[in-house]
Amino acid sequence: MIAKRGWITALLIAALALPGLALGRGDGPGRDPGLAHRPYPLKDRECIAACRAGVHTCLSAARAAAAPCFEACQPLVEAAREACAADPEGDACAAARTAARACLSPCYDELKPALRACYATGTECAQACPFVGEPPCHAECRVRHVRCQAAARVALNECRAGCADELVAKRQACAADPDGDACEAASDALRACLQPCREALREALDVCQDRARACHAACEADDSEE
Repeated sequence: MIAKRGWITALLIAALALPGLALGRGDGPGRDPGLAHRPYPLKDRECIAACRAGVHTCLSAARAAAAPCFEACQPLVEAAREACAADPEGDACAAARTAARACLSPCYDELKPALRACYATGTECAQACPFVGEPPCHAECRVRHVRCQAAARVALNECRAGCADELVAKRQACAADPDGDACEAASDALRACLQPCREALREALDVCQDRARACHAACEADDSEE
């Protein structure tokens, strides 16, 4: 269990290095399309600091919410560790590992989406922060782009919710036998269910990017006419 907690802590710390929260030049990973060559390289520092603080709070809450689930699995994890220390290739080790995985799987299923939500919220927050000296027209384009991306992620979550039965089937099959045919078949079924969701997300994000570029181009045209 200590090892599991250490992994979770490391994951949460690593999350603080999100590209979208970087306070750097505007042409980095979190840069909005259409602004790559504009002379406004820095985000507002106070806004970025607030976004980072929000991510810290979100990650801490996610860890706290998932902790009881991991703690409840501690006896099974310790039993697996003892069984495998005595005979790593034995049936007792394999059975203990399977039991521990079955217990831990729902914990990870609870934690990982919460972490992803923290990452997405932090990135959206940072993207919505104004650039120093940014003209109002370009600022409005950027805000619209962030909202478009957020709507695409909401649609993705709604689509993924339709695969709940396949997710449960995979969890049960793989907990019973991670290397078995039933686990592989259930995994394939889940991937097939989720694939349209991923494709829809990519298409929606492409639309967001095209709209943002057009918006910024219109701003540039207005600037040139003045």
